[in-house]
Amino acid sequence: MSTIYITEQDVSFQIQHHYLKVFHQQNQRISIPIRNISQFIIFGNISLPKEVIKIIHSHHIPILYLTQTGEYLGRLENPSQLPAKYLTYQRRRARDNEFNRATAESIIWAKLHNQHTFLQSWTRHYTDYTIQRALNYLTLLMDNLPLAPRIAELQEYSKEADNIYYCAVASLFSFHNGSSFTNAKRTSGLINLGNQLLHQYIYTLLNTAGLNPNYAILHRDGHHELPLAWDFTAEFHAPIVDDMVLNFVRNLTNTNGNGNGKSHSHKLLQNFLQHWEARLRTFILHPYAGEISYRQCLDLQVREYLASLLGDVEFYRPLALKFRPTNSNFANTIKPQTVPLKLVKR
Repeated sequence: MSTIYITEQDVSFQIQHHYLKVFHQQNQRISIPIRNISQFIIFGNISLPKEVIKIIHSHHIPILYLTQTGEYLGRLENPSQLPAKYLTYQRRRARDNEFNRATAESIIWAKLHNQHTFLQSWTRHYTDYTIQRALNYLTLLMDNLPLAPRIAELQEYSKEADNIYYCAVASLFSFHNGSSFTNAKRTSGLINLGNQLLHQYIYTLLNTAGLNPNYAILHRDGHHELPLAWDFTAEFHAPIVDDMVLNFVRNLTNTNGNGNGKSHSHKLLQNFLQHWEARLRTFILHPYAGEISYRQCLDLQVREYLASLLGDVEFYRPLALKFRPTNSNFANTIKPQTVPLKLVKR
């Protein structure tokens, strides 16, 4: 299944023999069977023809709209989509306080552990008081999670962890990307874009698994759209998004990629999407499944949650990542394509 990224404003679309074809400046850039499309992600003010929207609705393909800088605009979906396969189980578990508290603790513990792992893996490049304080505090919070009697207290622990963690992350980014306001704003935008892409990808996995994304464990305050996907995003944002963005901006700095202007911003977006797809193809050592990609990890965690929801396993096992090898600067990542793509698919 493929994600279609549309970054150009002057594109046209055709539906021919159950294929979607995308053209830019009269050149065909994409030709793909509609059944192989998992989602569209569209940047900017791009209108889809009625025939394309009709096909997308009939195949239940979600569309995410973002600005050129990656800020959320909205989404387009078929409101008549059939109820999730496991909705009855989700409703039943929503009233199970013990299950919800245990799952919340597992997710938050993995989130803190993976934040700690991310910071620890970068201390061989740079460290300071802020980072060391965050490492110590995250360790303390992980040990104290079992003392929290309810989800509300666990969420407070999680917020405290984020406050000190992102201070440390800011220190890392400042060291590797410079301390100017422009660089800080750009980095913040890239992290936000990465989180949006991660959330959307997890959302497609939830749909495929037959789970309703509105029945969350942690993000229940009504301020989060598709909150169950944000639950899983919390577990994975440090190793997938934060680490990828830090590598990305460090490479930009090392290659003097600090130009300005609309053209540079567009190329930056294209380059970022290529690195994003490469990150999803990155192979890591999974504690239960062996050497698999991040894409497979995300799918396994959704299915792990489903198994706990159905009672097939006693509790949800989160993914706690191991530290990276000390003799390697990066995880074993497939090298991104060097030719800039206007329209990207995997």
